[in-house]
Amino acid sequence: MTSPATVHRRHRRPKVATITVGTNEKRWLPDCLSTLLTSHTPDLDLAVWYSDNASTDGSTALVRDDFPSARIIQNDSNLGFAQANNVGMRAALADGADYVFLVNPDTRTPPDLIHQLSAFMERHPEYGICGPMQYVYTDNGPVSLDEHNEWSRTALRLGEADGFVGDRPFRPSPAGPAEGRAPDTLEHAYVQGAAFFVRAEVLRTIGLFDRVFHTYYEETDLCRRARWAGWRVALNLRLGIQHFGGGGTGASTYRRVQMRRNRYYFLFTDITWSWPAILGLAGRWLRQDLLGHSVGGNTTPLRGCAETAVAAWWLLRLAPTIARRRRAHRRLRAIRPPKRTTGGAL
Repeated sequence: MTSPATVHRRHRRPKVATITVGTNEKRWLPDCLSTLLTSHTPDLDLAVWYSDNASTDGSTALVRDDFPSARIIQNDSNLGFAQANNVGMRAALADGADYVFLVNPDTRTPPDLIHQLSAFMERHPEYGICGPMQYVYTDNGPVSLDEHNEWSRTALRLGEADGFVGDRPFRPSPAGPAEGRAPDTLEHAYVQGAAFFVRAEVLRTIGLFDRVFHTYYEETDLCRRARWAGWRVALNLRLGIQHFGGGGTGASTYRRVQMRRNRYYFLFTDITWSWPAILGLAGRWLRQDLLGHSVGGNTTPLRGCAETAVAAWWLLRLAPTIARRRRAHRRLRAIRPPKRTTGGAL
């Protein structure tokens, strides 16, 4: 069976929307947007969106003046990475996008990357999310792909292990079976949100980012939901993008608190873990967090206790939401995407 959307799309070019969220990251935007807008996409309809999180550094004015073809969304406050991307994704879906490419401001996109990612998805409809490998950022000149950045080196080292392999080394891999796998792919635990290419059908089926995350773990959650609903998720080993990394958050209290609390929330909403296993791992994390040894960076034991108390109170108030998410995640296991045929010769 072929989905009606796919039948309709055979008669037009695939439509790709890129979405870049910025929060006082003006200095990155010229290279980011210029490389996106000059992408070689002869067989695609490309729309470049910029979603601004109430920046005060003139980011929106720069985009409006220097990149008039970019579509601007001005948020009234800092919505966080998840919600600001959701605003952009809703706009892109309403505009008829077939694919959405989330791209961080601190990236430079090779001219043929969007075309190649789209072609991959057209050839392999069983993949719902994919992304390029990431390379060291250069400030000028051609977008060269010479050296993997730290994130890519870590992804290659961990391979297709479970996302919590450091805590539970014997957890099964999230990767799909060898049969049906596309060549030159790595079915890593997740595709990072800095360069995240997703099929619109996936978003319409399983939803957008869980806004509870605000920042951190939202893309990891979306990848696992896509897998639960029957799609494959992979990094494309022969494709790349430059990514500086770190973005606007850096090493800070905000990063530590967000990553700490979101890690617990991610674990508590994972339906593949039993509650005894969840509580056992959460207890291990809690001991580390109280000592100031957190996933988001180390601090003093006193500050570790204070930040952990904030995260614990936040999680306690979210107990009803966690229960709802777990019910919704169980329902995803019953979804199987319809058989789709390729949409054209990209």
